Amino acid sequence: MNTPEFIAAQAMTVELAGAKAIRAQGIENVARVVASVNVPVIGLVKSYTSDSDVYITPTVEDVLALEKAGADIVAVDATQRSRYGGVSLEEFFAAVRKRTKIPLLADVDSIENATNAELLGFDAIATTLNGYTEIPSSGLPNVDLVLEIAKVIKVPLIAEGGFANPQQVKDAIANGAWAVCVGTAITNPYLLTKYFVVEGL
Repeated sequence: MNTPEFIAAQAMTVELAGAKAIRAQGIENVARVVASVNVPVIGLVKSYTSDSDVYITPTVEDVLALEKAGADIVAVDATQRSRYGGVSLEEFFAAVRKRTKIPLLADVDSIENATNAELLGFDAIATTLNGYTEIPSSGLPNVDLVLEIAKVIKVPLIAEGGFANPQQVKDAIANGAWAVCVGTAITNPYLLTKYFVVEGL
């Protein structure tokens, strides 16, 4: 299902249902989604290497390629872990800003990394990486972390990670989220079907 045609069809479907933005992964997918919808597109790439645990848009070249593909916003790993080649987040951010002014969304895992990303100059913060790094999580969706981060930052906060029903979305908004990104719960037909099959037995 991970083809530009399928991803674009999904994007058009959720836009029709009322989604206000689309988050898409992969250069070709982003380009096709941008050409297919009228809402803003948050673009990212996932690149895994043995040299670094950072895999969400890890290089400056990734950011530039996403901008060229038409992304309105680029999401990047904004934890303070070392990137490929030993590049720090601060060095990465400075290098990006020398090449482009495209808005950057900081995917973080903690209050510390959220405040650091805002201080560096990221345009928005997302709780995407909570539960996916060595920093402990109280579980997903982490609406408590949303509340804690919302209290200490001024840029928009996007709650992301494990949101599976409307009540959880309402809880995140009540806790200070500017928006909520819902992924698997609405975009994975395999898991959606498995859920109903299991629950129906």
